Amino acid sequence: VALQIAPPCTSERHYEHLGRCCNKCEPGKYMSSKCTTTSDSVCLPCGPDEYLDTWNEEDKCLLHKVCDTGKALVAVDAGNSTAPRRCACTAGYHWSQDCECCRRNTECAPGLGAQHPLQLNKDTVCKPCLAGYFSDAFSSTDKCRPWTNCTSLGKTVEHHGTEKSDVVCSSSLPSRKPPNEPQVYLPGLIILLLFTSVALVAAIIFGVCYRKKGKALTGNVTGNSNSTFISSGQVMNFKGDIIVVYVSQTSQEGAAAAAEPVGRPVQEETLARRDSFAGNGPRFPDQCGGPEGLREPEKASRPVQEEGGAKA
Repeated sequence: VALQIAPPCTSERHYEHLGRCCNKCEPGKYMSSKCTTTSDSVCLPCGPDEYLDTWNEEDKCLLHKVCDTGKALVAVDAGNSTAPRRCACTAGYHWSQDCECCRRNTECAPGLGAQHPLQLNKDTVCKPCLAGYFSDAFSSTDKCRPWTNCTSLGKTVEHHGTEKSDVVCSSSLPSRKPPNEPQVYLPGLIILLLFTSVALVAAIIFGVCYRKKGKALTGNVTGNSNSTFISSGQVMNFKGDIIVVYVSQTSQEGAAAAAEPVGRPVQEETLARRDSFAGNGPRFPDQCGGPEGLREPEKASRPVQEEGGAKA
């Protein structure tokens, strides 16, 4: 008699129960009841926000993790009924096994730069800046930057860069300063002063020449029977000679005066001296009384008589 030996129930998809080898539930389902001698296992799907990711004989599904943003967590994989939800720390944080929480990433000091590419859930790796590169601030993400190329900008290097500072460029052309206001108005002021000086000198020269040439001081002698011809005094003729003029009498007003002669003729005398208009020549009487009145002083020229309105 041959005996048949059943294979052992060791597969990951089977389990042994009541002397039978029964099937497990597939991922995404849980086992609501085990198999019997007459029936197989009963499996039901997982509910919302639940999952089972392996063949199992579990009596309930597992809950997905909660990615709490207040703890700097964010969901990187929402998950489903067959796969769990995966959480990770937000940017700038990394997962720490010491506290099972997210910690802020380390900031690299000036002169150090963050190594790229940045790894999620990993702390910052800082490296010293190489020659020609610099980092001038604390940062957990910035890498070292190259120095500025002053030559490409048409400028010259004023200060060399370091691992903590950039190159300082300066313009190759000297900067021009705007002129001061006194320099702007100075030429105009000089021209104005020169013009004023020339005008003043010209006025002085003209006055001196006018006086030397002896420009005549002229006056019109007008009159009638009711007015005096001219008072005694001295005037200058057009030749520059000083003439002494006097009147013997004045006319009378009214009807009686009309019958009488207008007056004695006006006499004038050319003086030998021309230095002044008055005060330097000889004096004559206001009334011509006779031959003695017409007698001239010594070393003086005879007076010239002009005809009046009637002969004396």
